[in-house]
Amino acid sequence: MGVFYDDGVSFLGVHALSRELAFLIGAKRDNRKIRGCEAKDRYLTATLDDSSRFYLSQCAEDDVREFFLNNSWHNCWNDTPTPVIKNNWALPSKYLEDSLNKGQVDLCTAHRFYFPFIVSCRNYSSRRKFRSCRVSCCEEDTNDVIDYVMEPDGTACGYFSFKKKMCIHGQCVEVS
Repeated sequence: MGVFYDDGVSFLGVHALSRELAFLIGAKRDNRKIRGCEAKDRYLTATLDDSSRFYLSQCAEDDVREFFLNNSWHNCWNDTPTPVIKNNWALPSKYLEDSLNKGQVDLCTAHRFYFPFIVSCRNYSSRRKFRSCRVSCCEEDTNDVIDYVMEPDGTACGYFSFKKKMCIHGQCVEVS
């Protein structure tokens, strides 16, 4: 699974999306000592920020080629794509719920990927008392809140469970 954030306005997530897709098809991080595959060369898989170029290094290209050759027998490379889920109106919270509750994904780390020392302040599965639409982010190994990120759209929120409310773009809104 690849996770990235895009605000839908500024194309902020294009680098992250491209990088995550590269990793999903077999590319590895460019931090090797091979000429042209070092982090300083700033290819797409070299850095975790948006300063990289939209090209794969020769090493990353070789990784993708090897991944394809080692998995070429899988039918997914050769079949006609069809929708996995028909009429899918599910919101992002539905897809991420298990991963978040099991601690497999940290929202702060995923949103602030360019600052690897930023993590969610509390274990995500221990729900916040007031169920707001924001997750507090702290520096790793501290309780110092330095930022926040929005809960995924569709996350239940609000003080009272009898009122149907959900998070939409960081706001707790009533669902009719």
